[in-house]
Amino acid sequence: MLFGLPWFAVIAIVAIGGGMIFSYKEKELALEEKRLFSAREANELRGHIDHLERRIEQLERRVNNESSVGQQDDDQLLKRTKE
Repeated sequence: MLFGLPWFAVIAIVAIGGGMIFSYKEKELALEEKRLFSAREANELRGHIDHLERRIEQLERRVNNESSVGQQDDDQLLKRTKE
C-alpha cells in the first residue's frame, strides 16, 4: 500500500496522471507545429515580397533608362532638323 491506498488504486491514479501529461504534451506539440507553420509561411511571404521589390526596381531602372535614351534620340532629331 502506497499512501494508504491499495495497489490497484495507485495504478489507476498513475494511469490518469500519465494520460493527462500525454494529452498536455500532445496539445503543446500541436501549438508548436502551428507556430512553426506560421513562421515558415511568414518567411515565404517575406521572400516573395523581396522578390517582387527587386523586380519592381529592375523594371523602374529599365523604364528610366529607356526614357533617357528616348529623350536623347528626340534631342538629336531636334538638332538635325534645326541644321
